[in-house]
Amino acid sequence: MSNYHELVAYIIKNIGGIENVQTVNHCATRLRLQLSDPTAFDDKQLKENKLILGTVRRGHEVQLIIGPDVPKVYAIFTEKRNQMNGQTKEERKTKRTLKDYGLLVVDFISGTFVPVLPVLVAAGLVSAVLNIGVTFFGLAADSGTYTILNAINDAGFYFLPIYIGYSAARKLGINGLMGMFLGAILVHSLINGVEGLNFLGIAIPTMSYNTTTIPVIFGVLFMAVMDRIGDKFIPQSIKYFVKPLLVILITVPVTLIVLGPIGNAVGGYIASGLSFLYDKLGWFSVGVLGAMTPLLVMTGTNQALFPLVFAMLGDYGYDSFVMPAMLAANVAVGASALAISYTEKNTEKRALALSSGLTGVMGITEPAIFGVLINYRSAFIGAILGGAVGGIMAGFVQLKQYAVVSPGLVAIPTFIPTDGSGFNSNFWFAIVVILLAVCVSFTTTILLERKRVQVSQMSKAEDALKVSSPISGSVISLEAVKDPMFSEKMMGDGVAIIPSDEIIVAPFDGYVIMTTPTKHAIGLRGENGVELLIHIGIDTVHLDGKGFTLYVAENQYVKAGEKLISFDEEEISAAGYDLTIPIIVTNTADHEPFAQTIQQKVNSSDYLFSVQ
Repeated sequence: MSNYHELVAYIIKNIGGIENVQTVNHCATRLRLQLSDPTAFDDKQLKENKLILGTVRRGHEVQLIIGPDVPKVYAIFTEKRNQMNGQTKEERKTKRTLKDYGLLVVDFISGTFVPVLPVLVAAGLVSAVLNIGVTFFGLAADSGTYTILNAINDAGFYFLPIYIGYSAARKLGINGLMGMFLGAILVHSLINGVEGLNFLGIAIPTMSYNTTTIPVIFGVLFMAVMDRIGDKFIPQSIKYFVKPLLVILITVPVTLIVLGPIGNAVGGYIASGLSFLYDKLGWFSVGVLGAMTPLLVMTGTNQALFPLVFAMLGDYGYDSFVMPAMLAANVAVGASALAISYTEKNTEKRALALSSGLTGVMGITEPAIFGVLINYRSAFIGAILGGAVGGIMAGFVQLKQYAVVSPGLVAIPTFIPTDGSGFNSNFWFAIVVILLAVCVSFTTTILLERKRVQVSQMSKAEDALKVSSPISGSVISLEAVKDPMFSEKMMGDGVAIIPSDEIIVAPFDGYVIMTTPTKHAIGLRGENGVELLIHIGIDTVHLDGKGFTLYVAENQYVKAGEKLISFDEEEISAAGYDLTIPIIVTNTADHEPFAQTIQQKVNSSDYLFSVQ
């Protein structure tokens, strides 16, 4: 694929066409699609594209792991989809199961919160910069610089209902600005936290909506219902100005009187539930979540944890459960991928593991999970164990993260308290958690991978074709042969023998596939398809068969040790020819050389090397 336009066309072709897509959104690395007919999703074909790192399918939702450039793919995909807006299409009505509805809820939560994360990440990192400025560079709290940086940080979280309102409305298919409008109303100074309000004589509970998420989500869900009712009953001629008026006039009071308080209560219950879980399981709960995070990322359900994070931040000003667990899990995933890059011999696979591993320890784990962990059991186990151990440590020391930033090395400043106290024990505990998770994950992966390679080699040794020495003599490398055709391995890989005998025997059971009129060379094929060339001497073709005797014919089946050719060493040497005998696997590209003898001298029919 030369560009992302071609990639989008490839995706559309293998998901049943653009008309099969109900909704589309994306997160940091994935393109998320809701399909009317999920059976049209060609998982195998999509995975063959190198730009698609992996796929996840859950009911009607499918996810394509693209990597950091997913926004570009999303933009092109959305443009293609928008081109169909004016076209009439029949919606497929499918009977949804309870599982389907659960997936819809997860998809809605993910599609609502993920687009808002860049704002929160930026605000959180500005908070870290502010903390560093105050602690180490003497930034005064009454300076203009401090005020501006503090405003940037505060605006990112204070006006969270506005951002969530817009994102939720877009996800539900209604005007995003109407959702933003509702969020702005909730945080307006005349409503937010104001006591004694009423609407048409109905008392409005006093609530602070800034930094909250659930009240505005409930409000936008209700707004979407009103929007659809308006579309159905309001005449087209007056819909443009009447529908938004009625929708907002109905939605705002219902949200303030009913939905807002319910949402606030739900948020309180979530925070209380987390506190209960933490109180009952303590450090173990953080370890469990640290171990489970790679599995949650694989299924895309990790995004559903963000409401829990926001609830804890809103109530306590920090998160001591989800983000600390993810810190351990993310660096553990990255470390396991880096371990694979250390052990992997394949250049392309090693490069993938290295790049995705570095990205993982920084906080973005999808490339490592779908590019490495899913293909290496040792790395997957290492990441889970590292996340568990690091998470247990984070829970034991009650590690706290003070801003919503994807946990990793770049998020370390967000573990500095926001009260200006500087590098206290919480920061150093974050360093310890990272080091512990990385060490456990990296070491475990290395040990398991070495064991896997050892078992694999033993299995290959059992299955490999054992090539015996066709003649007694001294073993030398091909590079030492005085003929570039052999020393540069133009014909394939192998070894060479300086003979101390004059009889060539079959090195394995197989067929004679080639003889020459000059009798100086012979080709054999083993039972696993390995093709072997035994070439007696250098440039001995010019002897025109003198000094050589051939005992077999082409297509003849021979047994190991059976005589193939004999030669007169004295006659050939007297003619001035080098009698070094290269033994070459001519189809090296199709077979993996496994091992060769460490003996410098071999007898006829001794073990020489193995070929897989």
